Amino acid sequence: MRVRRPGPSLLAAGALVLALALPGRPALAEADPLEGVNRRVHAFNDLARRWVLAPLAEAYRATTTPRIRHGIANAFANLNEPLTLASSLAAGETGLAWNAAARFGINTTFGLGGLRDRALAMGYPRHPLTPGDALCHWGVPSGPFLVLPLLGPSTLRDAGALAATSATLSQALGSDLFLAWSTGDALVGYDALHDALARIEAESLDPYAVYRSAFRQRRAASCPADRAEAAVAAPEEQGLP
Repeated sequence: MRVRRPGPSLLAAGALVLALALPGRPALAEADPLEGVNRRVHAFNDLARRWVLAPLAEAYRATTTPRIRHGIANAFANLNEPLTLASSLAAGETGLAWNAAARFGINTTFGLGGLRDRALAMGYPRHPLTPGDALCHWGVPSGPFLVLPLLGPSTLRDAGALAATSATLSQALGSDLFLAWSTGDALVGYDALHDALARIEAESLDPYAVYRSAFRQRRAASCPADRAEAAVAAPEEQGLP
């Protein structure tokens, strides 16, 4: 059973999956016991996006070229390969673990520290995996939908895995280095989705519901445990036997 998770991370991590919320795609049942709290956190995140992250993204784009931004994004993706390696081993995915190790070695040495994705040309495509994906692999239930401050859509399971991983990395790397790394990764991830997020907030009648539905669809598509959970929940929430 293989679990794969696409794309960047952090504030816009959940929003990346909006590409999956296409017309004609069946909607998942929307159990949301924490909706009141989630909506308040979503409102805070929207303020942070408009007043802090969006201006930072605009300044970043104004002072760099697309080629430079692409290289920086590659470098941060390369720094995440050891996490993919550890998560793959935890999930029992030795093939993905080897792929992550090869990518990190190749791109760190021949790719100028990861600025260039030399591993892709050598047959090692990127397959990001997180500790949350490893838990999913072993059938750990997702728990309720959860919106994290600044980090966006998640679940109780994924948020717990993220918290444990952050604490471990902070201890291993030092709090200052970890903060610099995670902040840079967040800004790079947000920059990739800045335009899409702004469009959703401007055009959607209920952006929170769009994020929630899209996130749950992406998670169900990539996580067998969540897919089974959604299949069981849907008839119950529709009042069916």
